[in-house]
Amino acid sequence: MIRLSLALVLAVAGCGGPQTALTDQQACERQANEDPAVKELIIKGLGNPYVQATRQGELRAAKGDATIACLRARGVVRPGGVERQKA
Repeated sequence: MIRLSLALVLAVAGCGGPQTALTDQQACERQANEDPAVKELIIKGLGNPYVQATRQGELRAAKGDATIACLRARGVVRPGGVERQKA
């Protein structure tokens, strides 16, 4: 009986642990790395430190655009708004 109650207490205590499910934001940030524009910039920078250094802003913007598009597709972010300024 003591073992059963101990097992029950441990099982209930484990339910309040950290969540392993990704939030929409995290899932979209991961999915942004699979976007064709992001992949192209990553591939161009492979093995070329000059390109990596000069295209970081473009890569950040492409990832941001892909993340926003994903969030809009999931219905988390409403369409419209102000477009980000591009340098």
